[in-house]
Amino acid sequence: MRVAVLGASRNTGKAFVEQAIEKGIQITILARSPDKLPFTEEQLSKIQVVKGDALVKEDVAKTIEGADIVICSLGAKVEGLKIAGDIGVEETGVKHLIETIKEANAVTAPRLIMVSSTGVNGNYDVPYVLRPIYSLLLTKPHQHKEVAEKAIKDSGLPYTLVRPALLTSGKLSKTYRADVGVCGYTVSRNDVAHFILEQCVLANRFIDASPSIAY
Repeated sequence: MRVAVLGASRNTGKAFVEQAIEKGIQITILARSPDKLPFTEEQLSKIQVVKGDALVKEDVAKTIEGADIVICSLGAKVEGLKIAGDIGVEETGVKHLIETIKEANAVTAPRLIMVSSTGVNGNYDVPYVLRPIYSLLLTKPHQHKEVAEKAIKDSGLPYTLVRPALLTSGKLSKTYRADVGVCGYTVSRNDVAHFILEQCVLANRFIDASPSIAY
């Protein structure tokens, strides 16, 4: 199995790559600065790195060539309670992914797995007490995620939209809840990566579904 990852240099994407290579999965990642990747030399020896940018279609095409599954973990950079940069990158990255896959016209198209967020396309999976915070801080980033989600759903390609609660840097616990409609406050990036790897990739579950994940 070959898995391509956009957004592997930090956060959930990084955690997924670290866990996936331990399972012997062939991983290809796209990186703007390969020399600054936060992986050990041993880990890098197990990863194929494509130098480029998710905003450049040709770079995306090189990264996903031959992939069975493509994971998009792109998103705005968050520093404290502020959105620091890369707003809308997932919208453009997904657009390039869909166009590249369709232009390849392969017999079997790779499945798209996007890391989105609870609160996208409705607050049904957000606790009432957090809804004002989501509305205040995440409205603009969520608008781009909504566009990306809709593009994936409308593409006709197999997909999974993973919607984590507020993300933390906590350790891997494997005690999360994950299913369509799950409502909760937080979840660690390590546990989101574990869910994507174990349930979405290896167990091949949640095809054409949008599961939420939280504690």
